Parts: sequence; C-alpha cells; structure tokens
Amino acid sequence: MDTRQEFVQPGGGDWREFLVAAAGEGWRVPVTEIELFRGPLADSALALRCGGLFVGLVTLANHGASAWIGNLIVPQAWRGRGYGQLLLDQAILLLEQQQTRSIWLTASEAGFPLYQHRSFETIGQVERWILPKGSDARSADSLPIDEDPNHASAALQDADQAVWGERRALLNYLLPKGRLLRCGASVALLQREPGLQILGPWFSDNSAIAEQRRLLALAVAVANTEEELVVDLRTGALPPQVLQDAGFVLQGHTRLMARGDGAGIDLSRLVSFASLGSMG
Repeated sequence: MDTRQEFVQPGGGDWREFLVAAAGEGWRVPVTEIELFRGPLADSALALRCGGLFVGLVTLANHGASAWIGNLIVPQAWRGRGYGQLLLDQAILLLEQQQTRSIWLTASEAGFPLYQHRSFETIGQVERWILPKGSDARSADSLPIDEDPNHASAALQDADQAVWGERRALLNYLLPKGRLLRCGASVALLQREPGLQILGPWFSDNSAIAEQRRLLALAVAVANTEEELVVDLRTGALPPQVLQDAGFVLQGHTRLMARGDGAGIDLSRLVSFASLGSMG
C-alpha cells in the first residue's frame, strides 16, 4: 500500500472533498474565501495527501506581523492518524519561516488540546449569532447612513489597522463585495455572499451601546431577508441583549487563541471578525 505523505497546493478534487467534509461538520465556508484560496491566495492553502488520497486541508492567511490558520479539517474516515497534527505543524512552520510574529485561530472544545499543546493560548471567545432568513425587514429610512463610501472605507481600514497594528490586504478583497455601514464612530462591513451574509469586520467603542444598536439595526434593514446574516462576535464586545432585540439567535461559540508576540494588537474596539474563523 502506498503510504507516502505529501503537502500539495489543493486541486479541484481536494477542494470538493474539503467542502464535503466541512458540510459534514456544519461549517459555513463563504464563496469569496474559497475563491481567494483558489486564486490570489492559492499558495496559502495546503492539502495533505497519503498515497495520493486526500486526507486533510488547512489554510493560512498571512497579514504580515499577524496571521491566521483556518479551515483545518481531516475527513472523518481519516481521523485518529495524526494528520491534523501534521497539517497544523506544517502551517506553523511556514508562517514562522515568513517571520510572522503572532498566529491566531479559533478552536472548538474538541480541537482545543491540539492547539494548546502547540503553545496557543486562549485570548477570549467568539460567539456566532445568526439572524435567520425570512426575518422581518425593517426600514432604514430613519437610520443614519454614511453616504460617502470612500470616507467609510477609509474609516474601516483605519479602524482595522488600529486593532491589528498593520494595514491588512484582506479588506481589499472583501470591500468590493460588501456594503459599508457607519454610525458615528462605529463602522462595519456587510458582506454579501451567495447563500450567506456576514456582518464584519465591525469596530466600535464598547461604551457606545446606542450607536451599536443603530448600526445593527441598519445592517438588518439593508440585509437580504432571503439569506441568513451571521455575526462572529468577540465575546464581551456587545451585550447579548442588543443582538437578541434585533432578532439574532446564539448558535455557538469557539475559543479565540493565539501564539507568539501580539505586541501592537489591541482588540478592544473589535466587535466582530471579518471572516468566520479562518482569516481574522
């Protein structure tokens, strides 16, 4: 039996098997994310093959000083053989070779020991809130809207840089497919995906509850009611009642973990993340 193990850039068959495995876990994988890792970020995705067979996949999003590991999955039939550890170790090795100072990820409780054994520390939690499709549409007529998209775009990029300590190219990929929302000092991106909408990244002062309510109401008002709206909330950044009042339902949570030197990163103004656990 051929048991040779090799890391390769994922091909079409690898991505199909990844999506099947991800669906089996109940993961939401945005179309834009797949397009990025099959296009401009193709060299940041790794498939592991054993004897020519797909046994797992992981993605890397290197922003410069900080980076994210995501989409780490091993199909059910191949688990218990150490393939997840191999994928994680290879991802860490590559990012450290690229002089990344800190590496971030989100972890389920099942995956937590794997990351903890590789010096990842728990920074906080991420809560996933869902506004079900078919929720009542609300008028945005009385809500404040920033009519200057260039102004709002600059505000979002500045806020992202203030949190992560660097200008992340990730927003350049996400901005063209989304709608910018701004209320006072609070700014967010409503991403529109086939079958899915994501509210993030979202930046705001924790004390600006009334402003956060208005921005969330605006997001709900302009969102497509035929698709779910997902918010990956940094726990503690927004009172749960604010989301519940807007019709959102808590679906679950993961650990926010990191290893390395996070100097220059300040998450205090981060309300929600720009991706669903894979790119930050």
